Amino acid sequence: MNFSQKLSYLSRSIAHANQKKECPFCGHKSFKKIDQKYLVTFLLKCEQCSLQHRHPKDDPAWLKRFYQKNYSIETHMMTKLPSDEKIKELKAANFDNLRSFTSYLQALGLSKGASVLDYGCSWGYNVFKLKTDGFDASGFEISVPRGAFGKEKLGVNIYSEENKLPDKLDMITSSHVIEHLTAIQDFIALSKNKLKKEGIFMAVCPNGSKEYREREPEIFHVNWGFLHPNYLDVDFAAHAFKENPYIILTGDWEYNLSLVEQWDGKSQ
Repeated sequence: MNFSQKLSYLSRSIAHANQKKECPFCGHKSFKKIDQKYLVTFLLKCEQCSLQHRHPKDDPAWLKRFYQKNYSIETHMMTKLPSDEKIKELKAANFDNLRSFTSYLQALGLSKGASVLDYGCSWGYNVFKLKTDGFDASGFEISVPRGAFGKEKLGVNIYSEENKLPDKLDMITSSHVIEHLTAIQDFIALSKNKLKKEGIFMAVCPNGSKEYREREPEIFHVNWGFLHPNYLDVDFAAHAFKENPYIILTGDWEYNLSLVEQWDGKSQ
């Protein structure tokens, strides 16, 4: 965040300091304090569902306006839209500077032609990579300007309204999106509604585990706050998907593909 964003965030946090403490996932009201910043913001862990979340919370309507145009990471092309010349270069290299999810999709048993939705796709670079790798890929992006940029510059299909998303998808994937959401339960419900019966939900997010906090306390402390109101760990993921088969992996950017390949798709 730049200075004005930090100041705005601090001002909002102070203004909402007396906000009722309530878990944004399950509505429970008993918590354990995990971390604290600036005397007025706290990372709380729900004693019911185990979601680690920031208090106080931002207004969802304000956040929706923010992500339309104001969300920007100057060091990452996720929000920093490249020039036409740069896009031509990136497309020619199939965005090989970005981590590819194709190997994970293949390890999970998806073959070419499978329908994949990248939820929170920004301007569609991962959608482009997936299409180039043979998948029937499309994206969803809340920011209409970024979605429009991707459709124009990359020729990919990016939705901006959830009610227009296709049904019976083979996979819904998201990369560093779920930790931004005000209502994770709505994203999970949408995914269950749009996936095939045997469809796969895959979410990559920052590691909020106790083990990671003990190993990397400074990074853990930085990784939650204004942009990341949620900090997911294994406890929460196991609770959120307790009625489904799942495989939960923790690591630093790379995951053990052999573990994914060995998963039977039925166990937890």
